Parts: sequence; structure tokens; C-alpha cells
Amino acid sequence: MKKHILFFALSTLIFQSCKKESVNLSENTTLDATVTVPETASDTTKVDSVLKPESFPMPAEVEGCSCYFGENKEQFENENYVYVDDYGKNAYFKLGGKIIKIPIKEDGFEPENFSKNFENADYKVSITGRKINEMDETMMFQGSMTVENIKTGEKSISPIYGECGC
Repeated sequence: MKKHILFFALSTLIFQSCKKESVNLSENTTLDATVTVPETASDTTKVDSVLKPESFPMPAEVEGCSCYFGENKEQFENENYVYVDDYGKNAYFKLGGKIIKIPIKEDGFEPENFSKNFENADYKVSITGRKINEMDETMMFQGSMTVENIKTGEKSISPIYGECGC
């Protein structure tokens, strides 16, 4: 009798753990989360949490004109950034507890829809956004930041919200 109860309990546990959860998203839903996109089907169970951008304060070496973004409006307003650049010289982001600085070349700035692409030996980063507001010498943007680990091919895509200005 005990064997039957144990078998039933284990069967129920396994069945419940294999159940898929579904999320119903409306057209106007925005996601404030990082999505890890595996390159191949064999990577679907592997999640590289080191690729999730972490927030950090404004680097002391960034002064004057710059772009700086949080994952959302709340992070941005609390000065918790996932990306900062000093208008075409260096980009800063934090992964795995370390702030990474990558030199960038600014090849023009399209204020309505902008994009920045840069890389080093370890990471390839792409920032895209659209202007949502403009004030005196600053423009507010909303978009996404993609970070790819060049060696493993894993990618993470995070929302960004912030501004560029002087």
C-alpha cells in the first residue's frame, strides 16, 4: 500500500513540474525583463545569467554630453543605469558584477531612430531606440540593448529607457 501511495505522489509531482505555463500578452503590454535567446536548439536549457545587464551608477569618468539608460523609467529616474556612453568615445555596461568599458566610434547620430553597435574580443553590443520626447539639450529614448557573448553565441535582449544630451 505504501508503494502505491509513493508512486502516486511521485507521478503527481512529475506531472505538475512538466506542465507548461502560458502568459497572455495584450497588444499594449511592455516587457521589462531580460530575454536570453539561445543560438541553437541544443542550448535551450542553458541560461547565461552573466549576460543579464546589471545596474550601476554613472561612472566618474563620464562628464558632459552622454547617453545613459536604465532598463525602465523607474531605474532611470533612480540613476541605476544598464548602459552609459560619453558620446562616441567609450561605452559602459555591467555584466557578472564587472563594469565593462568598450571604445566606440560614433558614426553619426540619427535622433528619431538611433542605433549603436560596438564590440570587443568578448562581447558584441547593439543599442537601438526611438525618440519619445525632446527637451532643451536632451532627447528621451526607449528601445533595447542586445548583448552577445562572442565565444558562446548566447544573447540577451533588455529594454532600455533613458536620454542622450549635454
